[in-house]
Amino acid sequence: LKIEKTNPFQIIGVILSLFGVLIIITKAKLDILINLDFNKGDLTMVIAMFSWATYSALLKKKQHDLSQLSLLQVIITFGLIFLIPIYIIEMNLGYNIKLNTPFILTLSYVVLFPGLASFICWIKGISLIGANRSGVFLHLMPIIAAIMAMLIFDEKFMIYHILGAIFILSGIILSNRKV
Repeated sequence: LKIEKTNPFQIIGVILSLFGVLIIITKAKLDILINLDFNKGDLTMVIAMFSWATYSALLKKKQHDLSQLSLLQVIITFGLIFLIPIYIIEMNLGYNIKLNTPFILTLSYVVLFPGLASFICWIKGISLIGANRSGVFLHLMPIIAAIMAMLIFDEKFMIYHILGAIFILSGIILSNRKV
């Protein structure tokens, strides 16, 4: 996007960490990559990573007249606008929300921490170190997803997890190295 100057460490770091992401989502099997036979969830995660990286780069490029909190409010408003049709469809399919205490506590947690706090920290991080240096941290998503799958779904720990994590972490360290 030619928004920020990129140094050789950042380029090599992104390539290394992307290779690590590929190792994890292909389970280190070349035939998955050749046949483009990705898990739908993994493919969705990769698309989300690229769209978030684009958003982050544009966030740094565009000098907003809005404060960070106002920008966050605009993002949340547009998110709600896009979610309303999905909500209506689900209600018509018979999926009803039970407004009980566990639901309200869970919703409050999700709104406050992964919602508001993470956006505020991300926007602040980009303003401090830039999109090039912060964007590569998105590559941690497959590592975190793998750890969560092991804890929640009892997925087995495999060698490709550690191999992918080594490449991802090496890429993050390298791309955040000062020239």
